[in-house]
Amino acid sequence: MRKLSSASVAKRVALLVLLLAACFALSACYMEPDRVVDNQNGLNAGDAQNFQNVITPTPTVTVTPTPAPTSNEVDWSNWDFGADTATNPPSSVVQPTVNGSITAPTSAPNVITATTKVTTTATPRPTTKVNTSATATPAPSSLKLGSTGSDVKRLQQQLKTLGYYTGSVDGDYGAGTEAAVKAFQANNGLTADGKAGKYTLDKLYSGNAKKATAPATTTSSGSSSTSNTSSAYTNGDTDIYLQLGSSGKQVKILQNRLIVLGYLTGEADGEFDSVTEAGVKAFQKRNGLESDGVAGPTTLARLYSSSAKKASSVAGHLGSLRQGAQGESVRSLQRNLRTLGYYDGSVDGDYGDGTTAAVMAFQKAYGLKADGIAGKATINKIESVLSGGSTSSGGSASTSKNNPEVYGLTASSNGYSSLSKTSGSSSNISSLQATLRAQGYYSGNTDGDYGSGTEAAVRAYQRAAGLRVTGVAGPSTQRLLYGSTKETGSYSKLEVGSSGSAVKRLQYALYELKYYDGDIDGVYQSATYNAVLLFQDVNGLYVDGIAGQDTQRRLFSSNAVPCNR
Repeated sequence: MRKLSSASVAKRVALLVLLLAACFALSACYMEPDRVVDNQNGLNAGDAQNFQNVITPTPTVTVTPTPAPTSNEVDWSNWDFGADTATNPPSSVVQPTVNGSITAPTSAPNVITATTKVTTTATPRPTTKVNTSATATPAPSSLKLGSTGSDVKRLQQQLKTLGYYTGSVDGDYGAGTEAAVKAFQANNGLTADGKAGKYTLDKLYSGNAKKATAPATTTSSGSSSTSNTSSAYTNGDTDIYLQLGSSGKQVKILQNRLIVLGYLTGEADGEFDSVTEAGVKAFQKRNGLESDGVAGPTTLARLYSSSAKKASSVAGHLGSLRQGAQGESVRSLQRNLRTLGYYDGSVDGDYGDGTTAAVMAFQKAYGLKADGIAGKATINKIESVLSGGSTSSGGSASTSKNNPEVYGLTASSNGYSSLSKTSGSSSNISSLQATLRAQGYYSGNTDGDYGSGTEAAVRAYQRAAGLRVTGVAGPSTQRLLYGSTKETGSYSKLEVGSSGSAVKRLQYALYELKYYDGDIDGVYQSATYNAVLLFQDVNGLYVDGIAGQDTQRRLFSSNAVPCNR
């Protein structure tokens, strides 16, 4: 074995030290190689991964969490958990989130982002078929003559669209609207009563409502019809005065117009009677005119204009009254029949079975045709009996002096006595006529004759003053008309239990002022007590139901306030 020199040994030791130093230096630069297989997820990164490109980390994007789909299942059939090569996930996979954040992967370029499909639950469609071509149906409340408001406007507009209505869409359910509803009902197989109830409204606003077969026109009686002829209604003159006692063509035109607007019902007869006057007054009041019952130029111009307001209720019925009629004419008939003892029902203006029976009973008693229809002959007979000029077929008196209308013909109190066709001096009647003419209620002669013109003027004044309309100028009517009776005088206290002529005068004064509706029997009973209570309340007096000094002084003065309730 060859022995090494010391110099060789030194060289080799130096070389070994250098080798060791190089190993230590190289160990500091060691990096663990990338694993080919991800043991946790079983994903193969691929053999051709290129690490020469520097990958910039993608920042974390925070979004509002999306609720998990309610009915979406992930299809994992193509996902290979054990394969050595990468596989794209199914398109329906939703990326996992952590605290509401989605972390973008730091993958190589051309990363494929999975698209998330979100399935929402569809709202079920209603099973009821909706007719989009029809106008929305309003509330099913019944509309009828006198109704007003937006529902009536919609009704009128729909009737006009269907060709049944030609009037103004003003929200007033007048006679024209009622007639149009009747025509629609008749043409669509409904009961033609003129009332727009649920079935009528449902049909009207449905998609299969039948249209009018011909243009709608207004007839002279105020009803709507479908005809190719022109309207039979024509406006009248406006430069005239029509009032109680007037007659002829212009009155008939006036009545027809009042029927069209719903103030009157029945058939125009060309006679300006108390019913026509009531219709004129109702029209004037609703249209902001002076309510005097006289149809002068101002009233007529408004009446025949397109801006005339329709009635909210019927004021009276022209011609014969029969079952089904309504209004003030029926109330007057009921009141008269009750006075004569033939009717004991409610004075409600509705001609029902009770009123028919009362009319028949009266007709039988006076030898008239007992048909229950209050025609002119029946009404004239009733008025004749009330005036005390007739007895029944049996010959006995048919009226009692306790009835207000009969008692009122001869009533007197505090210097005033009733004036009527059958009572009162000529001079007193002349004074009455002069005062009525001065106040615009009378246009005839002051001849002292209490004729139909004077009676009509008294009725007109009584309506305007809020008094009971009788046509007889009783003591209270005269006191208020003349306006000269002060609250003076000395009176005995009257209360429950009192009786006699003083109570009768009290009762009739309360009757004229519309507080009392019973018999003038001179007995201070509960009805009289209640009437006094109401009078005291309305007139601002102490309310105790006792007719003392203050109460009677006001009652028998020109300052007495008629009942307004």
